[in-house]
Amino acid sequence: MDFLHSFFVSGMSVAQIDWSVPYDEKVSVMLRLGLAALFGALLGWERGRAEKPADIRTMILIGAGAAMFTLLGERMIESGGDEAIIRADPTRVLSYIISGVGFLGAGAILHSKRSVKGLTTAASIWAVAAIGAACGFGEFMIALFLFSIAFVTLWTPWVVALADGTLDEYEITPIDANKVDEEPSKKVGEKDKAEG
Repeated sequence: MDFLHSFFVSGMSVAQIDWSVPYDEKVSVMLRLGLAALFGALLGWERGRAEKPADIRTMILIGAGAAMFTLLGERMIESGGDEAIIRADPTRVLSYIISGVGFLGAGAILHSKRSVKGLTTAASIWAVAAIGAACGFGEFMIALFLFSIAFVTLWTPWVVALADGTLDEYEITPIDANKVDEEPSKKVGEKDKAEG
């Protein structure tokens, strides 16, 4: 028990939180993470409304996580000075975000014999990560433009149906060009009723 107490106390003395960060820097970090989470939430809300697997919570975590990885990469380079810029490539952070989010997107894609579903959700996951990374770098204009493009793209089918007055008849899944009507499957050894 004494070992755990001494380990905890010594660990706390080594890894103390530095609260002496300037106020404007704290606001900058909160703004970057907050905007990434907000943009992700709005795109996730649309995906949730379309009954897709990546909903608000998923998109918030992707956007804020990408922003945080970008912020951490930026901070590590800033704290290392000029030598760190030579040794560290800032674009590595982005490449790992892209490849990591690719696994999430692949998990959202469902492939069956005659249809592919989830491509739009996978693309929106990828876009939310890009928005989060842009917010992490403080490039709010780029993040806002990408968010606008993604949001309009996801909402266009809904807006067209609303303008036509066919929103009540509109299916939840907007346009799926890859989908082909499937024939009902038969069990092995089952004969057609017409043959009977």
